[in-house]
Amino acid sequence: MLKRAVGILMAITMAGTLVACGNRAQATGTNSAENTSEGTTATEVKWPKNVEIVVPAGAGGDTDFNARLLAQKLSEKLPANFVVSNVNGNGGATGTRQVKDAENDGSSIVFYHTALLVNKASGTTDYGFDEYNFAAIAGLNVGNVVTINSKLGIKTLQELLEYTKEHPGELKMAAQTGATSYAVAMQMKNAGFDVNIVDAGSAADRLAAVLGGHVDVILAAYGSVKDYVKEGTLVPLAMDGEDDLVVDSEGIDIKAMHNLGYDIKLPFYYFFAFPKGTDDGLVDEFNAALKDIIETDKEYQDKIYSSYYQKPVFIPREDGLNKFSEIDKLLEEVDFSVK
Repeated sequence: MLKRAVGILMAITMAGTLVACGNRAQATGTNSAENTSEGTTATEVKWPKNVEIVVPAGAGGDTDFNARLLAQKLSEKLPANFVVSNVNGNGGATGTRQVKDAENDGSSIVFYHTALLVNKASGTTDYGFDEYNFAAIAGLNVGNVVTINSKLGIKTLQELLEYTKEHPGELKMAAQTGATSYAVAMQMKNAGFDVNIVDAGSAADRLAAVLGGHVDVILAAYGSVKDYVKEGTLVPLAMDGEDDLVVDSEGIDIKAMHNLGYDIKLPFYYFFAFPKGTDDGLVDEFNAALKDIIETDKEYQDKIYSSYYQKPVFIPREDGLNKFSEIDKLLEEVDFSVK
């Protein structure tokens, strides 16, 4: 009888312990799924309720489009609400600095691109990726297209080069000081294109400027100018990225400038980065969700391609930093002092 009573008492005690453990796990958000196949327990990741994705560019462009689509997908995969804020200004430096100086609790993240390196190379800022907890490359832009007003009657990049030599400084080329458009414009100046580079603001502002006749040449994502190309208002001459833009189904075949023999090229990657000191476990969990979206979400892939002819790519932390290190070396060759 005594043994039976002791057995019942032990069973009650064990049950109470299990319930208490379950309640603690529920309260902290942990569960048995956190145990790895090797039997170790993963570090608990605590996400803030809201995460601000700072986009250092204006609303309505390709960077903003990519960020908003990914924010929607990330909100569905992670226990946080991802919200995009456009913080434009100073060639993107205003937004990148905001995240650099933000709390490292996971509530702030920057979504930007190669312009972060251009900012530093051109003297707009004095910091690079060393001031962040870099997450991953989250997409490859096919590059921007050198686009001109059709009224000029110029049909090729070579014709543009010859025209600028015959009419030095006459054509106005819009750029945003310190941003990628500025770096490519300076590469073109270094290569002999005698254009007058003017600061015309963001991508949307530059498009408005060329359509309004205020400037003659711009760099723009092809997706943002394709309708004007089709109607004959604008003429695309060449891409500034690594690859040609070829879309057989739409009759698009635009060569990259460096494939045409010009020493002009600027690889264009989108990336995510958290403030320095952000928990690595949180960044790793973020990257796992991001990788899954980029590589398996067909709806996401189709929207990116149909809008901007971009093919999503995920490149993890160290490999991504190596890609940007190569761009850093390329920018060292650009003479930003040329007037």
